[in-house]
Amino acid sequence: MRQEEQKEEGMLITEAKQGNPEAFESLVKKYQRHIYSLCRRMTGAHQSADDLSQETFIKAYFALHTFKDGMSFFTWIRKIAVNSTLNFLKSKKREEPLGSRENILTEHSTSSREEWPQEKLQKNRLELKFTDALRALPPEQKAVFILRVFEDLSYKEISQTLKIPFGTVMSRLNRARQKLKESLVAYL
Repeated sequence: MRQEEQKEEGMLITEAKQGNPEAFESLVKKYQRHIYSLCRRMTGAHQSADDLSQETFIKAYFALHTFKDGMSFFTWIRKIAVNSTLNFLKSKKREEPLGSRENILTEHSTSSREEWPQEKLQKNRLELKFTDALRALPPEQKAVFILRVFEDLSYKEISQTLKIPFGTVMSRLNRARQKLKESLVAYL
């Protein structure tokens, strides 16, 4: 983030802490798409992701007084989202998305060239199989995998976000990769 953006964000946080709802709304608008995408990847369901992203911002609003100036607001709000989603996944059975199976990887599945119908079909099958395999992972492994692969966090950042030892991050990521590999072996 550029220094100007950091300054502006710092001012918004200060104003929000002082009770300015428009300032907090600006922060929500800035991060709502990313938080929704994170929750969507972790749950695999639009409705749950929508509810969890809203819950994340509500929790953040009421906990804003605990936010330490100088910290990254995005890192803080992402941590709230991850913890809320993990709690949701632990307390509920995994759910199948409403309607037809939606692809949780849509933003990562675009191609720069026109594909032949057979290639598209194979690609769609692989993406659906990957989505199913990802959804089937235990919540702890899924969280580590998503934070590493889709959020591009370092092992240290994942360890801090989830409040687990560094070695646990490595072992959960390894187990997640192994399970995904086993599920996709016929397609690779």
